[in-house]
Amino acid sequence: MIDRIKKFVLGGEKEREVVNMMRDQIGLIIDTCELMKMIVEQNDEAVVGDVCEAEKMGDAIRRDIMVKIHSGAFIPALRSDFCSLAEELDEILDELEDIAMLFLSIKYIPDELRSDFVRVAEINSRMSYDLLKAFNALEEGDLSDILLKIKISEEEVDSIKGRIYQKLPQTKFESYAEWYFFIKFVEKLLNVSDLIEDAADTIQILSVSIR
Repeated sequence: MIDRIKKFVLGGEKEREVVNMMRDQIGLIIDTCELMKMIVEQNDEAVVGDVCEAEKMGDAIRRDIMVKIHSGAFIPALRSDFCSLAEELDEILDELEDIAMLFLSIKYIPDELRSDFVRVAEINSRMSYDLLKAFNALEEGDLSDILLKIKISEEEVDSIKGRIYQKLPQTKFESYAEWYFFIKFVEKLLNVSDLIEDAADTIQILSVSIR
């Protein structure tokens, strides 16, 4: 019965197009999280342009998704949640672009913080892959284990956050502007895991609605 319901809800042409575009959105998030690891690990400014390009592609996908949904994809009861998910995925890409642009303002990461930042970037990347697994599980399987992994990863970032904020008062800055951009960089890097968890929560809501 559940498989028949899922086929009815997700199996139309417009529905399949939206589902595939959302997979593309998450694919961009995965790629961009990998680029963010390069920025944090290697101070690699060269990939900032790639991050910005991914965000532009994500914007275009989000617009196409909205057009499809508002032209009749999905039953009315599901449209709002699919729209919310598309917006949340786009917000993750926006946040990653902000982090990349802020990096151009701070220029480098202090050695005493780099290992913590690298770990956060690695967790964000891992969570992006788990987000794709969660989205695929709308059709293919049980979400509970995947959602638990995402929650545990987000809690790990929270624990690292405390360590980072303990170190920040000892970090020296040459100007208020440098301090401000660095703090915004830290806040946004730490916020990616929260945004991924929010998107996973919406996927869980969709899973319950579909069933």
